[in-house]
Amino acid sequence: MSQSTRSTGLRPLAWIVLTTALIPTSTPAQADEFSRLVGPSLFEIPRRPDGKGVPALSIRGIEAMPEVLSGERSAFLVVETDEGNLAKLLVSPALRPRPVVEGQSERPAVPILSLDRFETIDRGDRVARKARGRDVVLFDGFDFDLDSGQVVPPGFGGDIRFETKANGGPALVALGASRLYPIDRPIKMAGVETGRPSTGLKVLPTDFNGRYTLVANGQLAGALELAIAEDGTVSGQFRSDRNGGRYPVTGKIAADRARRIEFEIRFPRSRQSFDGLLWTEERNVFAGTTRLLEHEYSFLAVREGFPIYPEPIEGTAPPRAPSVAKTTTLVVGIAGDRYTLDGAEKSADEMTRALSAAMASRSASEALIRVPPSTPFEKVQDLVRLVRRSGIETIRLGEVKEP
Repeated sequence: MSQSTRSTGLRPLAWIVLTTALIPTSTPAQADEFSRLVGPSLFEIPRRPDGKGVPALSIRGIEAMPEVLSGERSAFLVVETDEGNLAKLLVSPALRPRPVVEGQSERPAVPILSLDRFETIDRGDRVARKARGRDVVLFDGFDFDLDSGQVVPPGFGGDIRFETKANGGPALVALGASRLYPIDRPIKMAGVETGRPSTGLKVLPTDFNGRYTLVANGQLAGALELAIAEDGTVSGQFRSDRNGGRYPVTGKIAADRARRIEFEIRFPRSRQSFDGLLWTEERNVFAGTTRLLEHEYSFLAVREGFPIYPEPIEGTAPPRAPSVAKTTTLVVGIAGDRYTLDGAEKSADEMTRALSAAMASRSASEALIRVPPSTPFEKVQDLVRLVRRSGIETIRLGEVKEP
């Protein structure tokens, strides 16, 4: 089943049952397509002739949506909020078992909708984020306010609601003036309008102009806007991803070194200084050190809409990406009171030894659990624990047809 899902781009419900509890979350790349979709590329979607907003989207409709963003299997939606902002959503339907109740032998599952990832973009500058988040689970009747990025009670400004008893079955419903825009084809990405570096051999102070994603020591993160005057004076603002606050930025470009920038972000109770160098190739990244309360850390700033790796020069080999171990998948399953590994039945002890040996020899890096839909949840949990004890962290679920 895993192979058919990969080839068609569809997400059958049986594949994603339990995935919110079993698959660890990974951090997306800074310049992935989801993050890059801002500005005109995003805001033209509701205005396109073929852009049709809908008041609701059924779970079946979500399952049938193709993959349109590279590396993302979740369905991709755009929502126009009641405040006129646009939210990007990656969503997945799933089932979640109810808690164990004394005296019951079965744990009936209920439908849920997972907001795997979302970002709400300000309609003012069409680039700044008003809210962002991931792995938010909506149960029946839950309202979600995309402008603030939180679950809210009915009547408190929610933009979307998950309903299991909607006409036609479970569905994601738009509330009030909000509208849903399901995306069923790739979107052309446009470069960021604010600030483009020069193309000559000499680096200019104005090459710093523009908007960047700034990350410092894995703690501070947000959108950094820089404007460089003719005399090298730096002005701008920093918008924090953590609280949405905007803070002024001041600084200067080094008089004798046009690719060196010194600036500080002024927070209400402190000031954080930065000293960085612009990459001379492509000029879309600068990095250096930052100081806060007498402590020094490192930082990285990447121009929004541009990847870190440059395009290869014609006639030369492309830049080598960091070495990544080849992904090898072990197929595991359940056969009565025993387990299976790549089709061979094993006891729990045999399974543990075989998985540990595969990890020790680096011949495996992920596991695909394939079980019939009728398999009890507790048995699947036991198998997941056994796999994880061997050191395998990436676990996917597949389906086996009932005999």
